[in-house]
Parts: sequence; C-alpha cells; structure tokens
Amino acid sequence: MSIIPSERRDQILQWLKEDQVLRIDDLAERLKVSQMTIHRDLHTLAEMGLLEKVHGGARLPDPQIITAEACTVCQMPVKSRMQFVITTEDKTTLLACCPHCGLLLLNNRQDIATALLRDFIYERITNVRQAYYVLDSRISVCCQPSVLAFASKADAAAFQQGFGGQVMNFSEAQDSLSQAHHFHHH
Repeated sequence: MSIIPSERRDQILQWLKEDQVLRIDDLAERLKVSQMTIHRDLHTLAEMGLLEKVHGGARLPDPQIITAEACTVCQMPVKSRMQFVITTEDKTTLLACCPHCGLLLLNNRQDIATALLRDFIYERITNVRQAYYVLDSRISVCCQPSVLAFASKADAAAFQQGFGGQVMNFSEAQDSLSQAHHFHHH
C-alpha cells in the first residue's frame, strides 16, 4: 500500500485526533513505511503547526499556542516566529506569514491602527515602522523575495554581513517590494 505523502500526512492527523499521541514506530508499521519517512512527515506537519513532535512520536499541539490562521496575502500557515500582525482602525486583525506579505498588505491599506512583527533574531515584538529589513538574503524562510525583520539597524547589518541581502528601513523595504511585485505582475 503505497500512498502519496499528503494522503499519509492526512491519515496521521486523523489518527492524532483520535489518539492525541502517536508513536513513530507504530505509525511506520501502520503505514508500511520507514521510521525516517514518518520523521519527515512529522517534521512537515510540525512546521505547519498541525502537531508537536515529542520524543519518539507526536501529539496534538497545545491549543493556546496554535495559530491555525492563514496569511491574508498568500494563505500559507502563520508561524508565530515570523508573524506580522496588523490591526485596522475598526479593530480587525490581519495576519501575514512573514514581513514580505505584511509589507505588501500595508501597501494596500489606509486604515491601519497598529502593525507589529517579531524580530528575526530575538523574537521581540517590534513596531513595523521602526524595524529594519534585510531583503533577498540567502536565508529564505517564507515568501520570495525573502524579507527578514530586525529591531535594530546594527542587527540587520550584522545579519547582512553573514547572509547577504540589502538592509532597508520600513519605507525603503515597502517601496522595493511594491516595485518587485509590479514588475512581476505586468
């Protein structure tokens, strides 16, 4: 019984809903695949925030931690480390999966009350307009071109030294992304 990875992962999630905790060796036996294959499946599902890897297996994530929300721009799952949170004047919360999508979202809105993101190194919550951005570094965590955010210009510059890219302030990053998107969409 050879099933494609997405079907296998759906089956793992289905069993997790029934049992709450599953062991890797048990999953490998049930699905007739290697334990390494199960490790890769669990890693993928954990990256999407759908389960937590634990020693020897997996469990459903703590409901307090999960943001099963999709990015307003590209519909990818929003991971807390990269999230970009915009609150509009009418108190609507818009989530973006990364600074790339967050900056694009800000370009198209006039009703923003607050916009916050997490610093890429320390994960501190930072005001979007005060952050510095490294565009197009060799580290690609989410959407393209890669955009990573830093609370300080010094951290952004130090990151750039190691991984390339261009350091920009908020308005430079926003302009650069909107130009890149106009270029690709016409």
